[in-house]
Amino acid sequence: MPNTHDGWLVAISLFVFMVFYAVGSRGVRLVALSELMPTRIRSNGMSIALLLNQAVSTTIAAVFLPTVGKYGYSTMFFGFAACTVVYFITAAFFLPKPRKDVRRNRGLFFQGSVQGLAQKYS
Repeated sequence: MPNTHDGWLVAISLFVFMVFYAVGSRGVRLVALSELMPTRIRSNGMSIALLLNQAVSTTIAAVFLPTVGKYGYSTMFFGFAACTVVYFITAAFFLPKPRKDVRRNRGLFFQGSVQGLAQKYS
C-alpha cells in the first residue's frame, strides 16, 4: 500500500500531466484536422476523431488502476511519456505545414475554382 507522500506525488504528477496535455495537444489536433480535411467532410472527420478520443480516454481510465496495482505507478507514467514523445514527433515533423496563400485561397479551391487556382500556382 503506498504511503501518503507517494499519493500526493502521484496526484500532483497527474495534475501537471493533465495541464500540459490540455494546453498542448487539443489545439494541435483540432487545427490539424480543420486544415487537412476538406470542408464537406470536416464535420464527419471531427466526429470520428472525438469518438476515438473518448474511446482512448475510457481505455486509459479502465486500464490505469489494474496496471498500477500490478506494475506500479512508474509503468503508467513512462507509458504516458512515450505517448507524449510520439505525439510531439508526429506533430512537429510529419504534419504538413500549409502555406499561407493556400490557406487564404482554400475556400476557392473547394468551391469549384480549381482551374483558376491551379493556374495561379503553376
